[in-house]
Amino acid sequence: MKFINKTIKYIGLSYLALGMFSCDQGLDLVPPGQVSELIYWQQEKDANLAVNGIYAELDGQLMVKELDGATDIGFRAPSGPGSLHDVTMGSFDPVNAAIGSQWDRYYRGIQRANNVLANIDRIEQGDQELLSRYKAEARFLRAFFYTQLSSLWGDVPLILEPLEITDQIGRTAKSEVVDFVIAELDQIIQGSQLPLSYTQEVGRATLGAAIALKARVAYRNERYAVARDASKAVMDLGIYELYPDYGKLFNYAGQNSSEVIFDRQYAVGGDTYNAFSFSAASIGGGSVVEPIHNLFLKYGYKGPKNPNNPFENIDPRWNFTTYYTGQPIGTSTFNSLPDSPTADRVRSSEFSTVNGYNLKKWVDFEADGTNPNTGSINMILIRYADVLLMYAESKIELNEIDDSVYEAINRVRQRPTVDMPPIETGKTQEEFRAIIRDERAVELAFEGLRLYDMNRWKIGEDKIGTVEGLYYLNEASGEWETITSGLTRTFRPERDYLWPIPQAEIDINDNMTQNPNY
Repeated sequence: MKFINKTIKYIGLSYLALGMFSCDQGLDLVPPGQVSELIYWQQEKDANLAVNGIYAELDGQLMVKELDGATDIGFRAPSGPGSLHDVTMGSFDPVNAAIGSQWDRYYRGIQRANNVLANIDRIEQGDQELLSRYKAEARFLRAFFYTQLSSLWGDVPLILEPLEITDQIGRTAKSEVVDFVIAELDQIIQGSQLPLSYTQEVGRATLGAAIALKARVAYRNERYAVARDASKAVMDLGIYELYPDYGKLFNYAGQNSSEVIFDRQYAVGGDTYNAFSFSAASIGGGSVVEPIHNLFLKYGYKGPKNPNNPFENIDPRWNFTTYYTGQPIGTSTFNSLPDSPTADRVRSSEFSTVNGYNLKKWVDFEADGTNPNTGSINMILIRYADVLLMYAESKIELNEIDDSVYEAINRVRQRPTVDMPPIETGKTQEEFRAIIRDERAVELAFEGLRLYDMNRWKIGEDKIGTVEGLYYLNEASGEWETITSGLTRTFRPERDYLWPIPQAEIDINDNMTQNPNY
């Protein structure tokens, strides 16, 4: 089953009770409100459509491809006020539109889940096993949204039933939200209401997704024993494996592979997104988000490093992730050097790269080159490589370093198209911490996970300073140099590990408080 991405207007918490559905869903329903609900919940298909509406609020390009632009490995280009560029630069505030829109999206999803759970039992005729599965899906999706909310904003309103229009809900301690999510997922897992897989409705929540989400929420909150056990439980299911071709994993060829545990599905050829919106101008894209030099520095080498060509023998994941000068792109060659005659020349237009690199991951030029406006590669939200690395890091933090830690990391490093040298034995806990952090950076770059990693490790200051981009040979000096835009980033550790509660939410809710120092 495919779920089509749609945009929906801002709805504050206090107004979520106005209706379950929006016409933006494309669902053929009577007008929303109390009267419609009285006649709606009668058939299985009603529940199906309602649950599909929850999936529509899952993370898309903003929180998968773009979010890493606000970290130490990427850059989100300027495009006017209120974007993630402000987060990138450390100048964001409670009226930031990108932050506000994501808060709204998650709470729309929660309200839709709550409406399903409050009303689905009114369906008297239908397959009760199927209806129980729909309940489990709604609970899983609600748990996903709360995982994201608590990770980004800390204390957030924990809402478990449909709101009335006059309700004013205060914030719940982050630890309580996390406790709820873990308990909720435990009930879903133990209830066995989600299948291991689907034959026709691919993309819906599975048992493996529920266990993996439990690992993630525990991992992000340094509950490493829980994260270890949940990650191992996913591994022990025996149904997931690494896709052999790292590059094609993020093309159409890798969709719905055995590495994908949970993703946001897009309708093929539908009203989805511009396939090259985060990529090179020469193939019709724009540099909304870019890799930077600090990401390049994290890649190791398969063979000797050549000082005359630092891209030789480099970890192949760099080549799968990034367009850099000299790399083939479409039917030509990417060239972003300042003197380049191509559309990719650094800062040649508002669509060109700011720092000289472009994002290659998630780009399938062969498939989308003729019609880039209908890009529909699914956004992977949880995959097996992440589970293996969560397992390894949890064991490292618990100081339980054994063969299984080496095996988990090396499996990720040694998939056929990567084939990096294995991590040698005898590493200390501190050595392993450095290894796993770099491994997560290069393996999971531009999958929307780096910000959460940086926040957990408390390394936000690593992005401070002038942004350095393309590493290139200056023909005049004969030296390898980096292109710089002159933009300098800031980070305030007393503030920036949490996003601000949207000001619009503060204005309409007397019980809502702001995060510190905003």
